[in-house]
Amino acid sequence: FALGDMARVTGILQLYAAVAVWGCGDKLTKAEEIIRIHFRRMLQHKQDISCKNILPHLNQVAKLTGSKENVYVTFFNTTEDNFFEEEMNRRGAHTRKLILHTCRMYLAVMCGDMESAAREYERNGAKYQGGIRFFGTTTRVFLAGIVGFYLARKRRLDEKKWAQVGEISMDTIKSWTQDSSWNYAHKLLLLEAECLFLKGEEHEHIAAAKYNESIALAKKHKFKNEEGLASQKAAMFHLEYNRKEEALSHLKHAKACYECWGATGLARQIKIAIESLSSQSFPKI
Repeated sequence: FALGDMARVTGILQLYAAVAVWGCGDKLTKAEEIIRIHFRRMLQHKQDISCKNILPHLNQVAKLTGSKENVYVTFFNTTEDNFFEEEMNRRGAHTRKLILHTCRMYLAVMCGDMESAAREYERNGAKYQGGIRFFGTTTRVFLAGIVGFYLARKRRLDEKKWAQVGEISMDTIKSWTQDSSWNYAHKLLLLEAECLFLKGEEHEHIAAAKYNESIALAKKHKFKNEEGLASQKAAMFHLEYNRKEEALSHLKHAKACYECWGATGLARQIKIAIESLSSQSFPKI
């Protein structure tokens, strides 16, 4: 700010937001505070375009923490992020547009809205399957794997198509794990578990072990966000086999992870799922 290099400030703040939320599961309340402080400074300096680049990150954090605020209304008097996408299209800002889509897809996956996540993938499929290994790219590849294996189970007519999406992502994560097991090993274990889940009952016991390994390793490496996600996916797996107690145990663990992360909105959603399952109905999680 002191040097007036707003482009650099924007780039650094985008990097921080990606690392804090997608990369390492930093405390969300802390991340939101830091993003808001610098966001408001950019507004004071009349850097509207820079602010619009940061807003998807701020909106994502607000949704995860359970805030009822619509940040698009607060800062730009619009209720839709499509307004920003249209502007990005006019400006040819394809990288910034991809960040917007990544924020949408990340939020959809974490909230269990896999159909919305699938729509985001279908709009930008090729860009979710590789590129320079950076936080945005690694996040997109991982999310594509989660979405691919899920939809392969749910859309049997398109099973081959979506299974291939999952397998490509899994192979990419596997190659990255060789260089940095700390960052990727738990992600790989989760994708392997989801792949085995897709393959059916003969792989049931190995899949269950993979879910548990992913949860344990994410905990060891302090990826609280992905520890919660792996627990949530494990709960869905156990529900498929009518193991209610195991599913409840994993849901309670996911809730605790999200509370620790500061994702109050997600924790509240999981609490509803726990209450619904406890009363014998099977919730969508």
